[in-house]
Amino acid sequence: MVITLTIIALIFTFYAPFYLKKNSGKIKPTKNIFDEFVDNDHGYPWSMNSERKESYKRKLSKKRNNV
Repeated sequence: MVITLTIIALIFTFYAPFYLKKNSGKIKPTKNIFDEFVDNDHGYPWSMNSERKESYKRKLSKKRNNV
């Protein structure tokens, strides 16, 4: 058991960084759900920041006009 865990630790310590660096050109990061939410967020009526409140109001009025 100890030998197995030692081998796994050595692989993740030495081989994984080498493999990731070698294949860094092939690895394409994706956007996760949280990043998409933050990019599309326009604020809320209870926002403390006045810019976010105004952004929310503009988005809401635009949405109401389109419906």
